[in-house]
Amino acid sequence: PEAKSVFNEIGRSLGTERNKLCEAISTTMEQVRALMEDDDSWAIEFPQGGGGVHRNTRLMVGYIVSITDTLVSTRDFAPSHNTGNLHGLIDDTIKYLNDLLQRKSELCLDLSLRYLFLLNNSYFIATRDIVHGDSEHHQGLELTLEYKNHMDSYLDVSWAHVISSVSKPNPSGPLRRWLTNTSSLAKFESAFHKTYHAQKFWKVPDPRLRDALRRAIIERVISSYNDHLKKHPELAEHASRGNSTPWSWKRCWDSYLMA
Repeated sequence: PEAKSVFNEIGRSLGTERNKLCEAISTTMEQVRALMEDDDSWAIEFPQGGGGVHRNTRLMVGYIVSITDTLVSTRDFAPSHNTGNLHGLIDDTIKYLNDLLQRKSELCLDLSLRYLFLLNNSYFIATRDIVHGDSEHHQGLELTLEYKNHMDSYLDVSWAHVISSVSKPNPSGPLRRWLTNTSSLAKFESAFHKTYHAQKFWKVPDPRLRDALRRAIIERVISSYNDHLKKHPELAEHASRGNSTPWSWKRCWDSYLMA
């Protein structure tokens, strides 16, 4: 009986300390949110950061990782309803961070840079080990869809107009078609180089994402150009004389986007 009483007292003490810890974590996260809302660096870092992962994203994810570590240790050592509270806090903080990024991204007037910023930051969140428990699978899918949607938006805003220059219907008459197609190649080259050089030094820090984005652009843009030449073989010689073969376009991507 005496031993049981001692263990019960220890359990109550641990429960009290655990409650204090959870309350302290919740209070800290409220303070962090307030600081991030008022931070003036968002608009400043858009052009300077080249659309990379914002320092506030790294900071908030660091807090989430710490909460996750606390959750795991608390759950394994002394599980209670407070572990559920920490689960909820993690989920809410992830949702808040994504919402914050969406709102702050609107400070960037360049839509291409805005979506690249959202892509980088959402990918950074999605690839960190910050989701545990019952919501892990569902939350993980949501985070994956988040960055994939931002990638599609970036590709549409940045490169759709380049593709459209070689995908318009041809007018009637062989001479008019040839002149139109030749003009479309020139428009494609002009639009391609303008977009490429404007974004060449923007940042995609994660090498896997950078490679995936390059491949996605090649698939959409260069494939459209290549298909256009296949449909109009009379233009292939004209394109090669201008050093504008599909292979020459592909070689550009090794230096496109920075770490």
